[in-house]
Amino acid sequence: MADDLGDDWWSEEPAGEEKAEAQVESLTENEVHSPLKAQGRRDRKKRPHQETKKQISQAKKDESHNAHPDGEPKKKKRRKKKKMSEHLADAAQKPGTSEDLMTLLHKHYQGKLSAIEMQELQLSDKSFLPSNSTSAPLSSYLKSCIPKWNNLVKKTKPVKPNACLLLLVTASAKRAVDLNRQGSEFKGQCVSAKLFAKHLKIQEQIKLLNKNGAHFAVGTPNRISALIQTDGLKVEETFYVILDWNWRDVKLRRMVDMPEVRQDLLELLRKHIIPATRNSEKLRIGLF
Repeated sequence: MADDLGDDWWSEEPAGEEKAEAQVESLTENEVHSPLKAQGRRDRKKRPHQETKKQISQAKKDESHNAHPDGEPKKKKRRKKKKMSEHLADAAQKPGTSEDLMTLLHKHYQGKLSAIEMQELQLSDKSFLPSNSTSAPLSSYLKSCIPKWNNLVKKTKPVKPNACLLLLVTASAKRAVDLNRQGSEFKGQCVSAKLFAKHLKIQEQIKLLNKNGAHFAVGTPNRISALIQTDGLKVEETFYVILDWNWRDVKLRRMVDMPEVRQDLLELLRKHIIPATRNSEKLRIGLF
């Protein structure tokens, strides 16, 4: 018994206890320090990023303060781009002139026509009536430019077939109706015609012009060009072509600011009005 008890039992038990205690201490230490280590890692990850932001912000403040010692840095002014309506509103204060018309023709056809064709677009000052620089009403403007209108009407009664003494070119049918009404005081007792597409067939307009002609006609570029091409209208018999240049619609657009109308107008001028003006001493162009 004593010999059995005398075996090395006491030497194994302390070893087992020390191992268990070591494991407990190790677990305890890991449990305690692992959250702290993880937090430390997160702090190490975050800290440089946060410090970098602070450093950049502080550097900007230092630069701004050095540039402006009084501590009140100037704000950068941003240029506001003008809207199209603002550009058009500015241009509304400038009545059109013959130079404006020649410049528009040159810009539009530059590179599209030969040098000889471009030269044929040029008109002298004698080919133009005074512009409506005072923004006078239609009748007042026409009376000042064409003081002998009534005498001309009397001499040309009846008007030659397909002829038109005064041709007023505008952007739309509605505007044409308004101008025809506004020109009543100037027209007096004369034959007038409306040359636009709305509610009026081109065949009916050709018949009307073939029968009577017109002293005073108002219309749109597209329909006027169509009538000339079909021999319904002969500009060789025309004395005055008035362009409704300065009028603007609700969007502040002039006739030459509307792409589809501008194209028709310039083609009318290039193909028909300008050649007739160059070949005739009586035909003159006015910008109303």
